[in-house]
Amino acid sequence: MTHKITVTESVVVRRRPEDVWDFTQDYARRHEWDSSVLEATVLHRDPVPRVRVRCTGGLKAVFQYRQFDRPSRTSLWMEEVQSVIVAGGGDSWSYVNMDGGTSWTQTNTVVVKPGWWRRLLVPLVRRQLLLSTRRAMESARQKLEADE
Repeated sequence: MTHKITVTESVVVRRRPEDVWDFTQDYARRHEWDSSVLEATVLHRDPVPRVRVRCTGGLKAVFQYRQFDRPSRTSLWMEEVQSVIVAGGGDSWSYVNMDGGTSWTQTNTVVVKPGWWRRLLVPLVRRQLLLSTRRAMESARQKLEADE
C-alpha cells in the first residue's frame, strides 16, 4: 500500500502572470528560489518540457509535463523515480491575474513507497513537503518583487 501526500499553497506576487510564469518555469534559475532542486537538466522543451532533476533527500526523477499553458497553468508527473522513500508524484501550478499581481497556487503530491516502517515517515514527509513548498514560493515572490 502506498501513501499519497498532497499539499496546496498560494501566494500573491506583485507581478504579471507572464513574469511569474517565466521566472518559475525557467529551470536554469530554479535553484535561485527552490532549494529542494539541486540540479535540473531540460531534456527537451517541445511540445511540453521534460526535465531531469536531482533533489534534496536523494530523490532523482524526470518531470514530464502534461500541461504547459503559459501563462495560466502547468501540470507534471514524476517518471523514472529513484528514491528510497518516494515512488512518484506530481505537481500542478496555476497563475491567476489579479488587480496588481498574480495569485500563484501550487498543488504538490508525493507518493510514498509501501512498507510498514514507511508509514511512520508519512507525517514527516508531509510536513517537509509543506514547508519546502512555502519556503520556495516565498523566496520566488521576494525575488520577483525585488526585480520590479
